[in-house]
Amino acid sequence: MGGLFRAPQPVEIAPPPPQQQQQAQQAVAQAQAQVAIAAEAEATEARRTAAARARRGPGGTIATSARGVLAPLPTMAIRKTLLGE
Repeated sequence: MGGLFRAPQPVEIAPPPPQQQQQAQQAVAQAQAQVAIAAEAEATEARRTAAARARRGPGGTIATSARGVLAPLPTMAIRKTLLGE
């Protein structure tokens, strides 16, 4: 049964000429440099955002109006209705 099918022959691929290999390495190096610069800029922006949030403290995260929580309610809300009792 082993004689019915033949194994495929390996294909040899010639390496690229040295000049193309250098250009490819330079292109890869430039792409890596651009990715590193973008990652550094993103990290810097994240640090700035975290520092601004830390400077505000917990008081900066409370979302209340200018009246605050202790302002009196409007008089319309005091009146009871049959459905709202």
